Amino acid sequence: MCKQVGLFLLASVALCSTAHADDANGWASRAQLGYAKTSGNTDSSTGNALFHIARAFDPWKVLFGLEGLYGSTKGETTAQAWDTYLQAHYSFTDRLYGYGGVRYDDNRFSGFAYQEALTTGAGYQFVKTDATKLSAQIGVGARHLRPEILTEDAVGGIISAQELDAATDAVIDGGVNLEHAFNQYTKLIGAVAVESGRQNTMTTAGISLQVKMSNVLSLAAGYQLVRNSQPPPGAGPTNSNTTLNLVYELANKNLAPQ
Repeated sequence: MCKQVGLFLLASVALCSTAHADDANGWASRAQLGYAKTSGNTDSSTGNALFHIARAFDPWKVLFGLEGLYGSTKGETTAQAWDTYLQAHYSFTDRLYGYGGVRYDDNRFSGFAYQEALTTGAGYQFVKTDATKLSAQIGVGARHLRPEILTEDAVGGIISAQELDAATDAVIDGGVNLEHAFNQYTKLIGAVAVESGRQNTMTTAGISLQVKMSNVLSLAAGYQLVRNSQPPPGAGPTNSNTTLNLVYELANKNLAPQ
């Protein structure tokens, strides 16, 4: 009989400026951490962490994000990934903006040692109310990636990884972000990002349902799917992750971290 214990822990130190979270110009941040361990017939553990922060100083907006994931089965590492991004937005109008950004993705089990991109484009906020925020953006850029051939054992751990030649290609970059509050306690957050080029198309989709426990703390259940269209031999095209997390958030009704 399997026994599963979910543990949640999060400590976030906010910048003193976040005290002005209700200002149009100010900070907004979201951090979350989750951990689960299963023992019995299957001995496995998973952990994930996320930190997003945004700063607005009209007409500019700067966003930074860092996410990580780790999983093990029977003492072997079976999931290990982290990615980070930095974007700067310039508002032409209340809803239309231009952006430029960089992103770095390192997923040990994706079939790519890394994928990094520099992109620029334009975005539009279709819905902008206290309850709902919906925006989309599209752009172009350059990507540098290094494929690798993986050999895995029966559990899913990596036995060997053979790096192939790195490549650079042009990409189309697109994304949609949604945040909707059903009421003062429950909120849905969803995002889809696509980075498509000749070497590979990487699609990342995630959805999370948050339920407030206090003004800054929430419990969240989430699901994320990452798909690479052309992974090298030994790696599957799709990786998914289901999480249950504790979330610490300092919100700004005019500025939602993406």
